[in-house]
Amino acid sequence: MKKNKKFHLIFIICISIIILELSIMAIIHILREREIEHIDNINSIIKTNNGYIAVGISDFYNSKNVSKKVYEFIDDITKQKQNIIATQSKLVKYDNNMNLLWEKTFENDYDSTFYDIIEINDGYIVVGSYAKDTTQISLNTRDALIIKYDYNGDIIWKQTYSVLSDTEFYKVIEDNDDLIVIGQSIYENMELGNHITGGGIIVKYSKNGELLEKNNYGGNKSGKFNDIIKVDDGYIVCGKDATNYGILVKFKKNFNRDENDNNLISKKVIWQRTYSNTDNEGFTSMVRKDNIIYLAGAINVSTEKDKDNNPLFKYDAAIVMYDTNSKYLGNYSLKENIHHRINSLLINNDILYATILLDIDNKDTQNSMIVEFNLDNINKLNDVIIKKKTYNNYLINKIESIDNDIIYVGTTNKDCKLLTGCDYQSVVNKY
Repeated sequence: MKKNKKFHLIFIICISIIILELSIMAIIHILREREIEHIDNINSIIKTNNGYIAVGISDFYNSKNVSKKVYEFIDDITKQKQNIIATQSKLVKYDNNMNLLWEKTFENDYDSTFYDIIEINDGYIVVGSYAKDTTQISLNTRDALIIKYDYNGDIIWKQTYSVLSDTEFYKVIEDNDDLIVIGQSIYENMELGNHITGGGIIVKYSKNGELLEKNNYGGNKSGKFNDIIKVDDGYIVCGKDATNYGILVKFKKNFNRDENDNNLISKKVIWQRTYSNTDNEGFTSMVRKDNIIYLAGAINVSTEKDKDNNPLFKYDAAIVMYDTNSKYLGNYSLKENIHHRINSLLINNDILYATILLDIDNKDTQNSMIVEFNLDNINKLNDVIIKKKTYNNYLINKIESIDNDIIYVGTTNKDCKLLTGCDYQSVVNKY
């Protein structure tokens, strides 16, 4: 009898130890998961006849529609094998009440991103980038991607594009029977060379995916085009070139560059303007009203210098203005706390909406603001703000006018949980 009791006690102790070890392992797993920032972000949204469709990036950690993808990666420095959760491009459909209908991704083995989407007469055009192999993952480089989807989210055609090592498409517009795409193609970090067709890139495709024309402007380590507007005789693009330089460039309608033309500015560029006081993102967005172009960004508002007489930069969210003939019209600084940046602009009913990233130097914060400006007074550079609202724990990427609504998209980590940590969740909200 005593032996049975002793055996029973030992059994209970063993089971308790196993349960304790499993509990510790579960806690360790949870703590490790908390260190991983799960990504879910919307970059752009449009209205369709039966709802909305948006693009962005996600690891689909909490998705019921797309499976999480894990790939093996060997670190170049440590030579250790790692299991990486892929951040995948995201195509998502909502109904008219913003209820999710379906999610899809571009199927490849590694990471990908979608930045912009437009609707054409028989489907959608989406642009972004993807990593085609582990070499690109090691170098942190991409190939650009343009895809045509049907209304069910199935691929009709896809094309990739690369000039230099790191290439991405950020924006697409439709112009009659053509698709005009802008982005960036630069050398990878330690690569050197004198290639003359990199930097900010502009590419024309047919609606069947045929590459028709291409051109570029800016340095092969720094040039970048972020936004584009169509004008009667060409295209105006904005972006950046080198540190602290925003650029505004106008291309002809027929902008195809002669491959034998060694001039940095080819004859297909009508004019270009450089604004030497921005932060390293340059001009991130632009809108046009009549003959005035409003450019979003951040400008240096400091005159301080360090002991070696080098400038100490302090950036404030700002709007820079040019007319459509490239004449500089001035700037408007928000005069908020330093280190803010305007990243998206919208004009609706003579109101200029700006989405602003707050405290851009602090990587631990994700706060944004939406500001309304009176366009009738914007050139007076004072008393122009109608309204402003702060969104704590939100990173707002873009603001759009859709039907009678103002809609903003982005990501948030406002719903932090004690055990699961602060996972980033996509945001689609009416303003």
